[in-house]
Amino acid sequence: MAIKTPTKQVEGIEIANPAYDAAFKRLMENSRVASYFIESFIGEKIEDITMLPTENPMFKWSRKFEKFNMTSEEIERLKTLSVIRLDFVATIKTDSGEYKKVLIEIQKARDSSDVMRFRNYLAEHYKRKDSVRKKGIKASEPLPVITIYLLGFNLKETDEVVISVKRVLSSGITKKQLNIKIPFIEYLTHDSHIIQLARITGKMKTRIEKVLSVFEQRYFLDDTTKISKKYPHTTDDQVVCLMVEILEHVYADKDQRAEIELEWTSLEVLNSLVLDREKAIAKLQTEKVEDKKTIAEQDKTIAKLQIEKVEDKKTIVEQDKRIAELERLLKQVSSEDINI
Repeated sequence: MAIKTPTKQVEGIEIANPAYDAAFKRLMENSRVASYFIESFIGEKIEDITMLPTENPMFKWSRKFEKFNMTSEEIERLKTLSVIRLDFVATIKTDSGEYKKVLIEIQKARDSSDVMRFRNYLAEHYKRKDSVRKKGIKASEPLPVITIYLLGFNLKETDEVVISVKRVLSSGITKKQLNIKIPFIEYLTHDSHIIQLARITGKMKTRIEKVLSVFEQRYFLDDTTKISKKYPHTTDDQVVCLMVEILEHVYADKDQRAEIELEWTSLEVLNSLVLDREKAIAKLQTEKVEDKKTIAEQDKTIAKLQIEKVEDKKTIVEQDKRIAELERLLKQVSSEDINI
């Protein structure tokens, strides 16, 4: 269990931090909250919504996890812990009064390495089909996709809290904007909305700011785990009040709070494993550098020996020349002695 860290006292309602999957899922299970949350970003009215939660195992269990100081109950629960991904099929009423079905994916990312996970999920979404009625005939066709990403890390390129990526059709020749919807393009491209949680400052002017105030990453009751916080804002937005109420109940519920604490524990385990891996990689890299230095020294030694070998060969050649010269002189002396 985490050691509590003293935090500056702030007046407000104590709520669970929706940056954690367990708390966020509780929020989105309320269809009124889910519709209001999504509408705030897409700017269109949702007439009907169905949640399709998908859970993937967070760990592939192995004995290496046993080195962490966890109870047997925590270990057993950790084995079944999942990463939650929330998908919704929504019926939207467009500005023109038409109705269309869309697939909405909501993902939370703790670091930039989650990009590949997002791409894999998108590949699944583009394959998903749904039943629709056209002129009274039931048919199956792919659904347009909208993605909403809540980032637990900051993008260094911008401090904008919300970044919306919306498709605008234009002529590639005249550059004139085309105010039309083409199903072919709808199925192959998608709108996206990115929220930087750490950059939320609790402003309460617009609807989207009021919604995001619940996700503000400040006023924590414990700066170590950050699983709960105070909500100090006053709002007349009924759905935002409902969101705060849900998160207040999550925090007050012993079992749900334990689930969030377990999620924090799992993240600590993952961080520790990543740290261990990084240390191992750093060690291997250091050893590799040392090996390169050793090889370089060995190469220098070999080069020195080769030079010495060449020098020895030169010495031997010189010695052979000297010996030959001495032998020649000796023969010459002997010949002169005989003539005498």
